[in-house]
Amino acid sequence: MKWLLLLFLTGTLYVEVSPKRILAFFPLIAKSHHYVFRPIIEELTKRGHEIVYVTGYAYEKGPPKGVTQIDIKKYLPFREAEGNVTALIGASAFDSTARFYKFGVKLSHMILSSPPVKELIHSKAKFDAVLMESYAVQEYQSAFIHKFGCVGIEIIPLGDFSWMNEIAGLPSNPSYQLDFKSEATQDMNFIQRLYNTYVVTITTLISYYQQFEMQRIVDQYFTYPGWETRPPLSQLLANRSLILSNSHFAIGYPSPLTSHRKEIGGVNILPNKPLSKDLQKYMDESTDGVIYFSLGSNINVSDPLNEHITQVFINTFRELPYKVLMKWEIEYTGTPPPPNVKLEKWFPQQDILAHKNCILFITHGGLLSLMEAVHFGVPVIGIPFFGDQAKNFFFAEEAGIGKMIRLEEITYERVSNTIKEVLSNKSYKNEIMKKSKIFRDRPEEPVKTAVYWIEHAMKYPNVLTPKSASLSYVQLHLLDVKLFLGTVLLTALYIIWKLLASISRLFKGKPAVRKAKRS
Repeated sequence: MKWLLLLFLTGTLYVEVSPKRILAFFPLIAKSHHYVFRPIIEELTKRGHEIVYVTGYAYEKGPPKGVTQIDIKKYLPFREAEGNVTALIGASAFDSTARFYKFGVKLSHMILSSPPVKELIHSKAKFDAVLMESYAVQEYQSAFIHKFGCVGIEIIPLGDFSWMNEIAGLPSNPSYQLDFKSEATQDMNFIQRLYNTYVVTITTLISYYQQFEMQRIVDQYFTYPGWETRPPLSQLLANRSLILSNSHFAIGYPSPLTSHRKEIGGVNILPNKPLSKDLQKYMDESTDGVIYFSLGSNINVSDPLNEHITQVFINTFRELPYKVLMKWEIEYTGTPPPPNVKLEKWFPQQDILAHKNCILFITHGGLLSLMEAVHFGVPVIGIPFFGDQAKNFFFAEEAGIGKMIRLEEITYERVSNTIKEVLSNKSYKNEIMKKSKIFRDRPEEPVKTAVYWIEHAMKYPNVLTPKSASLSYVQLHLLDVKLFLGTVLLTALYIIWKLLASISRLFKGKPAVRKAKRS
């Protein structure tokens, strides 16, 4: 009897998670974004699903089993596909939003005119779902939902994104919700709330305006048989059965979420791997501690533009009693670094942070790096360049897990004092260990959470999608209702004013009644 029950349950399980064919359309070259996508893709293949992975950042050693990789990088000029990230340094919120869309529109034409993508659009392929990063100035991707008649699933590499909140159907409240470009904490004064309102408003309005151009792009390239029945892009944007955001309340602030949005912050954190023998020996013997220095995958420490930064830090490291691992992308040709500094083109970042002797992480402030630091309990010093990096370190300073040094503040004295403060004051280590416990305390791994909800969305399309996601801007923000009520109020005030004026004139025009004198 037990065997029959087991057989029944096994058969039921197989039916519930029967293999699906999924299009993972992630054409951007940005490496850090793929560090979010790939663990999910690989976990889906372990569950038996077939993945077609369209990408500008291909697996170097070939894709894992179950993944058909379509590499389009050769069709994307490297500089333009990467985007000039240094141009965003110091850019205003308006400037950075406008530049992102200008870059996105240009890149969209390049991607959609590439032979592999054109072939995909006009193919007779079948997919059960499409995984996209379309809300990041790639909204044209929503047309794949109609083309393949499949489930739309969005994956966002960050959480504090007012445009995503808008499209998800729960617009940001600038009184306490920060856009990723807003440099503040959640505890804002009046001026900061005013500025955050400006950032959220201009981000939303520019994003809506750019959808006219995205609609033209869709109409130009998505001319497959049956395209005539395709609804407007605004409706396709709302058609998401699931939105997965790389966020978590331990690395940011808790905020209300729509029912179809799920947080998967930490999906980039992989099981630890053994270090190389040389690196393991280096870490083990550094009993005073190791400082790890890396500016992420988009900023090269060795770039001549960063020479001032690197020289200040190298001179500071020279005076410290700690060993230093410093990511350096090209052959080092300057003055020989001090003996306590080890330069390499690449380091296994997570495995270094996991080592007990890693005592400090100096980073650019990217969200993935901050998550890894919190996960492994390593205090941080941030040097923000652009995007969400400054906001991340406003949070880090408020949470007491690290310190921020602005680019214009980098001097020997400032760097030396900041490093000494973070390493000598045990509160930074204590606070980040508390955050680490919160971040790790979950019912299951983030990647398993992501795959569970993807499978759920494929079984029950749009059951979690709120009505608000499909409302127009006017309806969502009640502009028609507010206009009506405002008109009624103004009309009522006008009528009252007219009545009072008439009554006033009436009394002014009426002759005074005099009492007759008695004789």
